[in-house]
Amino acid sequence: MKNQKDDAKLILKNNGKSFFWASKFLPSLYVDRAAELYKFCRILDDIADSGEKTSLDNLQNFYNQFKKNDIASFNKLNNHSLNCPEYLTLNSKKAVLNLLDGLIFDQKTVLIQEESDLICYSYQVAGTVGVMMCDALQCHNEKAKLFAIDLGIAMQLTNIARDVLEDAKMGRRYLPGSWVNQASPEEIVLASKNNNHVKNNIISIAVERLLTLAEQYYLSGSQGFIYLPIKTRFAIAIASSVYREIGIQLKRKKYNWYEGRQVTTMGTKLKVSVKNLFLELASISKQEVDHNTHLHQYLKDIL
Repeated sequence: MKNQKDDAKLILKNNGKSFFWASKFLPSLYVDRAAELYKFCRILDDIADSGEKTSLDNLQNFYNQFKKNDIASFNKLNNHSLNCPEYLTLNSKKAVLNLLDGLIFDQKTVLIQEESDLICYSYQVAGTVGVMMCDALQCHNEKAKLFAIDLGIAMQLTNIARDVLEDAKMGRRYLPGSWVNQASPEEIVLASKNNNHVKNNIISIAVERLLTLAEQYYLSGSQGFIYLPIKTRFAIAIASSVYREIGIQLKRKKYNWYEGRQVTTMGTKLKVSVKNLFLELASISKQEVDHNTHLHQYLKDIL
């Protein structure tokens, strides 16, 4: 019978291929803790994306029970086996609640309007995971978490750039309306079928803008690697590099968001890891640097 650790690793392997690849460079203790965190977030994400009418209620119920440190009652009432890593209830409780806010937001009609909304949402669903990962890696420096938030935001912005069409087909638009002349999800789907559609180029420009913004957060994220335990830095640098490659591939394709979802093959992961090893490690600050507070200008009411 599989134990909890093996089950968590299997979920990571099957669902988080980029992160699973990066985990190969982590010491076993941290692999277990990172996989446990991934499983926790994945189950919440699956609840959010189940498409069931009860999704919103389930998320709100978990929010309330987690706030009271009573996950057992949630599992009993909802027939779930959601195991929350102990360090989250001790150190990252606010981050978990912020993550749930983002997942609850996704249950409604999603039409992001401004860059500020985009950054707040990206923090909620991914920057928070950066905070939790700090605790998983036993890095408790509060400064480190500021940079970890930025790496999470960068990855989420990359996700959004990759999934413009897929999200539009689900009736969601994460590209700020102010960037795309308020194009609706339906208009985005229509534009994907016609290269000459008036909205097509506008969306491509928005994707380019999105990935340019992501680069600012990737840079800041890499400046925080110095705070991590030495044995974990390479793995996190690899995760950042491999995920960033998705945006690089989109750039090579001239931001043709309508040509299908970009993925990184195993060959690409290996090539990027080897090619960028010294580059990524060289980008790790040799000295602590001040966090760029401008990157969190929209998060003042959340953090």
